[in-house]
Amino acid sequence: MYLYLSKIVQKKYLDFYIPDRNSEGYGISTEGIDFAKQNGFSLIIALDCGIKALDMINYAQTLDIDFIICDHHLPGDEIPNAVAVLDPKRSDCRYPFKELSGCGVGFKLCQGLNTIYKLPEAELFELTDLLAISIAADIVSMTGENRVLAKMGLKILRKTRNLGLRLLIPDDKLSHFEISNIVFEIAPKINAAGRISQGKAAVELMVSDNLKHAHQIVSDIMSLNDERRELDMNSTMSALNQIIESQQQAKLSTIVYHPDWNKGVIGIVASRLIETYYKPTLVFTDGNNGEMVASARSVSDFDVHEALDMCSEYFLKFGGHHAAAGLSMEKDKFEAFKEKFERVVSEKIKDHQKDPTVSIDSEINIEEINREFINFHRKLAPFGPHNMKPILALTNQKLSGYIKTMGKDNNHLKFYVKQESTGRNIECVGFKLGQFADDFRTKNFDLAFTLEENHWKGNVTHYLNIKDVKFRD
Repeated sequence: MYLYLSKIVQKKYLDFYIPDRNSEGYGISTEGIDFAKQNGFSLIIALDCGIKALDMINYAQTLDIDFIICDHHLPGDEIPNAVAVLDPKRSDCRYPFKELSGCGVGFKLCQGLNTIYKLPEAELFELTDLLAISIAADIVSMTGENRVLAKMGLKILRKTRNLGLRLLIPDDKLSHFEISNIVFEIAPKINAAGRISQGKAAVELMVSDNLKHAHQIVSDIMSLNDERRELDMNSTMSALNQIIESQQQAKLSTIVYHPDWNKGVIGIVASRLIETYYKPTLVFTDGNNGEMVASARSVSDFDVHEALDMCSEYFLKFGGHHAAAGLSMEKDKFEAFKEKFERVVSEKIKDHQKDPTVSIDSEINIEEINREFINFHRKLAPFGPHNMKPILALTNQKLSGYIKTMGKDNNHLKFYVKQESTGRNIECVGFKLGQFADDFRTKNFDLAFTLEENHWKGNVTHYLNIKDVKFRD
């Protein structure tokens, strides 16, 4: 996203610009800079991009346009020649917290401006509802300052006056909205606009004060999200078939390509492939001017950015962080890149990064699951990377009451375990565990789970979300 400031303050002095993913890519583009020039803007503030846009910043200078870059991605060897480059990952940056989201860096700029111009701090912190959404959607570390800002932002979000957010979030969920709700319910809808059509619609929704207009944008976004889901599903199935046909199962990395896959969903497809084949994954499709573009996703603590950097001689553009990255490449480099990336991964990946694991944070006794325990658990939120919801373990349990399969293909389970001291049956939900229904009926078992809350018509219940199970002979 770019924010434009104009010399002509008497007229329209502020505007925003979202690059078109399909025609311009993800970062700063000549089209965006030309838009600024044509409309009399003299300053562009780039958010969540720009740290490697050396040529674009130089191009803007030829048009007498200044840049302030607010980014959180890893810099290259050279820093762009902008009037200011804010990025906590700069080697010379002394800011103590390095894991801000892209919007978090923008928020730091706003805090600085507030200090200089003595603006009301309360007005600034009213914007932390949007900041919390960025922290959740950007999948950044939920520690340090991000944790504080996310917690503050969730409080504002639950009583937000932002019209767009109130239309996106059902009233019955607003009072107890959490980070996980943002990740799985709100972020995909907001992102769908940019993935399938124009990202500016999502920004227009966030700044709209016209109810009729906002309703129309929400309707459009929901339709685009449905289209995104269909593209996601079809592209994922196509990619899974390609892995089998190309016999990649034995390799340590996954690389797939199809010219017709939508650029807006290839990152989602990469994540889906990791659910089936747990490997560093790149999904390629055609870009502009005959080039290829890719989204990369990683596993466990394997640094995919570092691995790709060792192959950077093949790339036209490249950026990202340890868990995800994006790049563009000339087509004739594709086969050579595939060979080298597989070699780099095979040299760098450790045994513990090759298979998904469930790490138990604590084993507990079923009798400990009470109101006091639940209240303490709630205080650990907000949850996210590096502060994930605790995975707990119960050992030597047995079925209490009935067990039933659920879902379209009966691949999910609901069952109960009993708390002897109270006689209470505790609900358990096991996603993708339907095939083990008979084992649950006949064997004792150990459970790895997270504790979850369910809100329904003003009532709050709790259940165990089963992450893994070990049956006892």
